[in-house]
Amino acid sequence: MESPMLRARLFLNKPARLMAGALLLVALPCTLPAQSGGIPADPQTNPVTPAVATTAITVSINTLANRHPISPYIYGVNFPPSAAYVTQSGATLVRWGGNNASRYNWKINGKNIDADWYFENYSWGTPDSSTFLSSMSAAGGSPIMTIPMLSWVAKDLTSESFSVKKYGKQCSVDPYRNDAGNGMLPDCSTPLTGNDPTDANTGLLDAPSAGDPVGSVYRNQWIQAIAPKFGTQPHFYNLDNEPDIWAGTHRDVHPTPTGYDELAAAIVKEGHSVKAYDPLAVRFAPVFCCWWFYWNGANSNDKPDHGGLDFLPWLLNEVYFNDLASGSRSLDFFDVHAYFNGPSTNGMTTAQKRAAALRVTRDWWDSTYTSESGTVNQPWATQLQPKKTVAFVIPRMRALANSIYPGTPVSFTEWNGALAGESDFSTALVDADAYGILGRERMGAASRWTAAQSTTPAYDALLLYRNADGKHNGFQTLSVKATSSASANLFSVYASTNPVGTSMTLMVVNKDPVNQAQVSFNTAGFQPTQMKSYTLSSLKPTTIVPSASKAWTATQTFAPYSATLIVASGSTTLKPTVEWDLNPDTLAAPASSSVTIAPAITAGTGTFKLASVSATAGLVISLTKPNLTATTPGLVTIRTPSAPGLYQFTIAGTDSGNLVQSKQGWLLVGNPAASLTKTGDNQVAGQGKQISLTTTFVPGTSGASAGNASILFSTSAGVLSSRVVRTNSSGAATVTLTLPSVSGKVTITAQAPIPWGGARAVFTATAQ
Repeated sequence: MESPMLRARLFLNKPARLMAGALLLVALPCTLPAQSGGIPADPQTNPVTPAVATTAITVSINTLANRHPISPYIYGVNFPPSAAYVTQSGATLVRWGGNNASRYNWKINGKNIDADWYFENYSWGTPDSSTFLSSMSAAGGSPIMTIPMLSWVAKDLTSESFSVKKYGKQCSVDPYRNDAGNGMLPDCSTPLTGNDPTDANTGLLDAPSAGDPVGSVYRNQWIQAIAPKFGTQPHFYNLDNEPDIWAGTHRDVHPTPTGYDELAAAIVKEGHSVKAYDPLAVRFAPVFCCWWFYWNGANSNDKPDHGGLDFLPWLLNEVYFNDLASGSRSLDFFDVHAYFNGPSTNGMTTAQKRAAALRVTRDWWDSTYTSESGTVNQPWATQLQPKKTVAFVIPRMRALANSIYPGTPVSFTEWNGALAGESDFSTALVDADAYGILGRERMGAASRWTAAQSTTPAYDALLLYRNADGKHNGFQTLSVKATSSASANLFSVYASTNPVGTSMTLMVVNKDPVNQAQVSFNTAGFQPTQMKSYTLSSLKPTTIVPSASKAWTATQTFAPYSATLIVASGSTTLKPTVEWDLNPDTLAAPASSSVTIAPAITAGTGTFKLASVSATAGLVISLTKPNLTATTPGLVTIRTPSAPGLYQFTIAGTDSGNLVQSKQGWLLVGNPAASLTKTGDNQVAGQGKQISLTTTFVPGTSGASAGNASILFSTSAGVLSSRVVRTNSSGAATVTLTLPSVSGKVTITAQAPIPWGGARAVFTATAQ
């Protein structure tokens, strides 16, 4: 039996990921917890000396610009050690996930540890899934449970998938269980194939039916058993964990790479099933691991076989089309894992790792930051994404969700940036930066992998946002615009207010290990009078140091390598009569096309009038309907340029109190749109008769190919033979319409995939 140290490592370890290159798949660690070996442990948490110089920085805050609520679910963690941790830290989204959750057997509280550790079965340990949900809910967290989509779960607590006695000598065996091999032949490069999944597993099915194998475990029974354990919290569920890499992590039961169709079908099927078993379910999918798989999936043959479309856009579109056809959603959050795409740390000094960690937080948001990661900055991952060497992860994911499946928030249920080690102070600054970015960039939810240990500075970074004063006060809930004159590599600032306008909070992150920052604050819309600060610095790396309450001062000094929460009381000098939003603020569109947004009032009594626009050169923006009321949205038309790229715009207007408010947005412009032609328009046939309609997908210069594109058909009357039809190799998709039993006109619409521009062809038929 393994030692307690080993057991802890097995529980927390993230796997080696299979990252695809241009011609082959190679094993590469992709995840960031210190236990995995992917990040060197560094006990030194005080990396700086007293400041030797001062950097002058100007910070401007405008409480009437970019106002939006911060989701409470961005302050999440994976696997907190206890309920007390959740209560004390103020962690919100509390995730039960990771590779081992993909084969969790709730009946025996067992797991298979998959490729993380010799494909062996073990007890999950404590708490079990039911206790986890009830205890974390009671502690104030919002738990999210992983529901396996694989067809297998651990059958017991002792078996292994690759027995040496049964399958012969292997590259490596568990030093604690010498019959458990790693499933690789002695050459250490050839996977062992043909193993029997029932050696270590039993079947996982949706619901009982006649003829099920003995020992089968059922999703419906588990979900119905745990649903009450969420208490008053939302019923959050992940649809499995990183299914894009099952052929690596779970190759003993899923040896072939997951394909486009397999994963889309699994999400639609299990998403609807989970909702049927728990009507309060909120489903997160697809839970993909990393950049290459965002755009390619695991099966290198799939992209050409699906019109050449990148995987995530194709998948989201396929789920959306099928959900429209069924009349109900199968996912609620568009969820991926988003570890910062940093440079290789091989050969770096500790100081270089620290600097890189604090620099690559720009990976999530900065449109000017060309990635330092060979995973992103390379020619093969995608040919369709604009500015493909600029990760721009949050706006890019939000643009996909807003444009393809409207109303779907984005979440990162795993993230981490501990390049210099979990215990290193730089990791606390990375986390302080990350929480600020997640709020400012409108993320719907996020959970850090894993929960930072309470003895590390990173834990205190979470406290700064959630419980800085020990009374569960921290960063406020309404994000507002904050900009600085400093380099984003060395300094960050985030601002928020409370909804009633009596408090403003600032998070100031000085990433400079040498120079203190002398900051001059310019505030608009809020008049601070009193302030108190809470500082986490490398001089006292695990202690939040509060200041005395004092009068606000517009010039303040911040120590090198520090994160400071400023809580300022005062009054709103410019109080808006309404809150409004761009609806949406970020979206994707083809080049040389027109798109619209519908700015809307979200709160308050009064009106709002759109008045002015500014934008990156190339965008042409028209305020088509500038007047907003509580019941009537406005309309903005945007004409996109011919050149793909990342385009920013700002729209400003005045509320009924004559205050100017503004919002910033992004438009990710891709290749020109594909088009549809039609055959069979204007047919006339008898009541109840059948007619055939064909639309042909024409890729043009979109980068797509004609074959195997999904076309969504809808009709105003009658019955279609299918709602979602794949094109043949020539791009043709044919559907049969049974005309209604009454006379009259029928309108039939065919829609091309939204990532290719969503072209429509409209047919008219007559029943007589």
